[in-house]
Amino acid sequence: MDGKGQKMLGEYGWVFVIVFSIYMLILIAIGYFSAKKVQTVEDYYVAGRNIGPALMGIHYGTVYFSSVLMIGGGAYAYRFGYATLWIAIGNTILGALFPFLVLGGRIRSFSEALGALTLPDFFRERYQSRFLHIWTSLLTVLFMTVYLVSVFMGVSYIFNVTMGLSYTMSLIITAVIVGFYLAVGGTVACVWNDFIQGTTMALGTIVLTAIVIMQNGGIGNITQGLSNIDPGLVSTPGLWGFWGLFSYIMVTSLGPWGLPQSLTRFYMMRDAKVAKWGMIFATLFCLTMTTCSYFNGASARFIFTDNAISIPLTATGSPDYDMVVPMLIMLVLPALIGSIYLSAVIAASQSTADAVILMASFGLARDLYHKLINPEASDEKILSLSKYTTAIVTFGGLVLAYFRPKMILDMAMIAWACLSAAIMAPFIYSLFWKKATKTAATWTSVTAFILAIIWGPWFLNRPYGMHEFIVSQVYAWVFFPIVNFIVLSRSTDEINEGLISRLWASLDTN
Repeated sequence: MDGKGQKMLGEYGWVFVIVFSIYMLILIAIGYFSAKKVQTVEDYYVAGRNIGPALMGIHYGTVYFSSVLMIGGGAYAYRFGYATLWIAIGNTILGALFPFLVLGGRIRSFSEALGALTLPDFFRERYQSRFLHIWTSLLTVLFMTVYLVSVFMGVSYIFNVTMGLSYTMSLIITAVIVGFYLAVGGTVACVWNDFIQGTTMALGTIVLTAIVIMQNGGIGNITQGLSNIDPGLVSTPGLWGFWGLFSYIMVTSLGPWGLPQSLTRFYMMRDAKVAKWGMIFATLFCLTMTTCSYFNGASARFIFTDNAISIPLTATGSPDYDMVVPMLIMLVLPALIGSIYLSAVIAASQSTADAVILMASFGLARDLYHKLINPEASDEKILSLSKYTTAIVTFGGLVLAYFRPKMILDMAMIAWACLSAAIMAPFIYSLFWKKATKTAATWTSVTAFILAIIWGPWFLNRPYGMHEFIVSQVYAWVFFPIVNFIVLSRSTDEINEGLISRLWASLDTN
């Protein structure tokens, strides 16, 4: 880091340490008191299905957005400019508004009717398929761990910039805090912590954006400054290119429609009606966070150039763009306000981490152990095992994050693409199509996942510049009804009419 960067670190150091310590003690206390409400497996997994609209909306937003948006998204906005604001629009409408409007009520009703506490639970009961249960369990454990690595990395970068701690020490602190309050309080602690973190983070983001605009001559002056650096920073699709921008919009906006940590949030609602009001809170939160975050990342390009601030380099000598947003916060905000905001950003990142950890640990404890190995296990034993697997997954994510894989947002989107390829189409068809069959769900899930793997950076490296998420989703949505038609016309699969009647009847009672 250059001289100005060191100066910023010195001004923030102890203020941030004190503020963050107090903030973390509050979150740990919430975890401790939440433990008193955790009496059953249902309490630990889905907060007793008793969450109201405000908590639900903010919780969904903090699970959706974290360091992946704040750090990774800001890094992309720094590189590509205003074109990233189109991602904000997609995130808000497709990623927040529509899931509540289209999916929320149905997921809540169906999950209770099926007795599902996890996503593999849902697949097992809806499609009456042991294979889909095992398959989605394994994918959830694997790719939630990959996604967890990206979140841990983002949190650790903030620690590194603000406190001067080593990357390794930052990871350890993050893992210990998250692991403690999750193991103690489960989903109840997760929801309440998210509400506090999300509210603080949204207010901090608004303040940061307002000060960025005021200190730099207004939006017009920032825009002109970016244009002087490179006209592509203020045009669409600009430096990104159409397919690159379109792919990122789709992955980050529609990705949550196929991710366990997003879909299972709706299990926790008090009833299906919560989705109507929760939608308002989630949409407003996401609109604020995305628009301001991408704008701030783009503005940092002008501010850093104007103040001759250089970005630290990675070990390979390339700019470490993930450092942009923490550096901007320390440059622009007063130490006390900035420290509160950074604490909330870290905590919100931990909230995404805790939701991801819970999904992976549930996959191990409930979906693999309880459902497959020991169906007679008591609730007490499952609850105890869930807490142990929470610690194991947390440690696994910490170890993998230690090796610092490629850029944060890239990692997150690879995990999103592969998991969504296997889950989204079969899951959503099951919500709306009474004739959806086990055979169609199985073949679509497996082949779409394989296509995402082959098309991605490991093998074909995205031909024509199209992201594996787009290709695999188009394939899955087309392939499912084709297979479904074939198996029904040949009578090689059948529909459980009793189950279907019970599921659709549940929509009327909620």
